[in-house]
Amino acid sequence: MSIHLLGGGWADDESAWTGRFVAEARERAEVPPVIACVLWAEDAEEGERWHADYRDDLAKLGAGEVRIVQLGPDRELRPTDLGSADGIFVGGGLTPGYHRAIMPAADTIRGLVASGVPYAGYSAGAMIAGDVALLGGWRIGGVPVCPEASSEKLDEVTLDAGLGLVDLVVDVHAAQYGNLSRAVAIVHAGLADRVVAIDECTSLVVGAGGLVVAGEGSVWTAEREADTDRVSVAVLGA
Repeated sequence: MSIHLLGGGWADDESAWTGRFVAEARERAEVPPVIACVLWAEDAEEGERWHADYRDDLAKLGAGEVRIVQLGPDRELRPTDLGSADGIFVGGGLTPGYHRAIMPAADTIRGLVASGVPYAGYSAGAMIAGDVALLGGWRIGGVPVCPEASSEKLDEVTLDAGLGLVDLVVDVHAAQYGNLSRAVAIVHAGLADRVVAIDECTSLVVGAGGLVVAGEGSVWTAEREADTDRVSVAVLGA
């Protein structure tokens, strides 16, 4: 069982990062796997625009049935939505919306992952995967720490309880959106001891073998140095 944290982004060939998740689901199922693809949007019409893209991308990587579960402001994730799934893929979009709609089924997701079902979180799906979820925000104490475009419609950087799949706080679109500065600021402000920020077209795979980086970019780590106010930044290359 692995947790695949995807930093966002699109490419013609995603086999190096998203493909690892599908391959693991296929290995578990021993046939083309059933992937529960969980998406959130503010309205159904908006969400449906992305269905074909997600289906095509996952099928191209070896998925069998791609079961779209469309969530929204009035539709939360139900345990039955994930029944018989060989893999759980949570897509990207407004992170606070995903968080509100998916957390009611957090126990179910944790149970399935513990039983061997792999989880992949793409952008928002990665941000909510940790014990502590980063929901967004672009300022800390009123001071800008990243571009406002990364705010997720929140002003202050906001953390909340996450799915509890990994002991990490996760940020995404790191190099592309300039979000590494938010990761550093979160640690410096004492909101978390460690944050990982994942580039687009890159995955951080958390499994029995430890942490593995796959794809085109890097995973950046921001961590407080022991007994100091300094924050160390390191790069995990793919």
